[in-house]
Amino acid sequence: MEGYDLYEGEELLSEVDLKEKEFHGMVREVVILCLISIILYIGSFAFLGLLRRDKDEEFLPYTDNSDLWVYKISLWCCSFSLAVSVGAALLLPISTISNEILHRYPRSWYVKWLNSSLIHGIWNLIFTLTNVALFLLLPFAYLFCESEGFTGARRGLINRAKETLVTLLLLSVVVLGIMYILAAFIDRDQATMDQLFNVYSYYLPFLYSCVSFLGVLLLLVCTPLGFVRLFTLVGDLVTRPQFMRDLNEDYNVALMEEAAFKKKFGAEKLGGRLVNMAPVAFGPGENDMLQYLERRWVEAVDKREGIEKARSRGVLARRLGWPTAMLTLIALTGISLYLVAANMMLLAAGWRSLPSNTATIDLGTSSLSTLGVLGVAIEVLIIGYLLITSIVGLYSIPTFNKLLPKKSDTSMTHLILNCALFVILSSALPLLVKVLGITNFDLLGNFGRIRWLGNYFIIFAVNFLFGGAAAVCLFNKVTHRAQVEIWRRLTNFLGGLKQNVTQKLGLWGKSWGLTFSQKLPNVVSSPVRIKAE
Repeated sequence: MEGYDLYEGEELLSEVDLKEKEFHGMVREVVILCLISIILYIGSFAFLGLLRRDKDEEFLPYTDNSDLWVYKISLWCCSFSLAVSVGAALLLPISTISNEILHRYPRSWYVKWLNSSLIHGIWNLIFTLTNVALFLLLPFAYLFCESEGFTGARRGLINRAKETLVTLLLLSVVVLGIMYILAAFIDRDQATMDQLFNVYSYYLPFLYSCVSFLGVLLLLVCTPLGFVRLFTLVGDLVTRPQFMRDLNEDYNVALMEEAAFKKKFGAEKLGGRLVNMAPVAFGPGENDMLQYLERRWVEAVDKREGIEKARSRGVLARRLGWPTAMLTLIALTGISLYLVAANMMLLAAGWRSLPSNTATIDLGTSSLSTLGVLGVAIEVLIIGYLLITSIVGLYSIPTFNKLLPKKSDTSMTHLILNCALFVILSSALPLLVKVLGITNFDLLGNFGRIRWLGNYFIIFAVNFLFGGAAAVCLFNKVTHRAQVEIWRRLTNFLGGLKQNVTQKLGLWGKSWGLTFSQKLPNVVSSPVRIKAE
């Protein structure tokens, strides 16, 4: 009996120790997640504070405190959404780096807090908060800014919130109705009465699946445009005339031009006559002349400031920095295309499975890259490069370039729309990276349960479109000047050849005409002689 009691006591102690470890692990994960969330929110709030308009025309002058609180609540929603988008963009880099750290140092005391449970918790939390930000907070913030309260009610914060909630509820009903119809067409097996009311576990993930697919399509458009834009900017900086020369002379000329136009503008504004002034296309009016001089003065100031910035970078930075940046862009784009091409061949051969969900994952069991730490670093760089190019390409689209935020001059509605675009792009980025085969880390949580990830034709089509668009953009931009030069030389050669052929044909025609004219009298006179005889 004593031995049995001792065994039972040891079993109870081990069970208590196990529960205590689970409790401490849960508390540790909650503390880590809270710290990460606070840091991301503070950074997002500070960033939006730099962009937002201090005296927004939509809210100032304030008629009552409701406008001020509407502005603050909308800003809080935007800050939360931007923090969620940053977290979604960091999902794969953090996961791959964590796996490599645990693989390299499995017994280190300093990384015991880093485990599979924490990474799973981060993925599930980001998925939930992405849905909250995209379908709840951002629509609420936009409708809250546009609300005025119900007709006949007193204007105030509560009435505006009631109108916003009612409008948001009606909008939710419309969106869910559209999802019911799409689900009935796309997924006929799920059209049962039990599934009809299963909104949380079926229709909300289905809605997010549709939005994520649209986000991947948007990335397929934005990323090649971002390639083109970055190559154009860096290529212009590398090949511009001031790249290899001293800028002191150009700076002095710009200063003199600025001073000359400033003096002419001041003289014309005071009513003095300008001597040796070229005729202006704006007409003889005094206001037109002032506008012309003011515009030329502003252009001279911008030119001087641009040369001054170029001088501040230094000769070494101008001669080594931009070529290095150009080579880096070419290398990252080339590696991305290589990974996409290899992924397409593996998918076609059946040696790589579709990016569907993996139920269990144990971090640190093996390295995800054959190159080890170097391979993980390259993957993280490529993911960051794709994110930057997608944002650059987004604002290169004519429709979205009007939403480009400006420092201290961005309205609240533009902030809300930009945050919505960032959430869509950042939440679709892990899906695109996994679909393209850039990383071997599996999509965790509900990200891996997105249904279109199991469609072979969609996955192969996304790889083909991305690889083809990126290759065409890269070929056109990198070899554009060579193509222009080859075409110019080929045109000159064909033009010269055509001219030579024309000249030779002309000379031959003239000689043939002379010969024919010499033989023509004999041919014509012979019948005459016969008839006379």
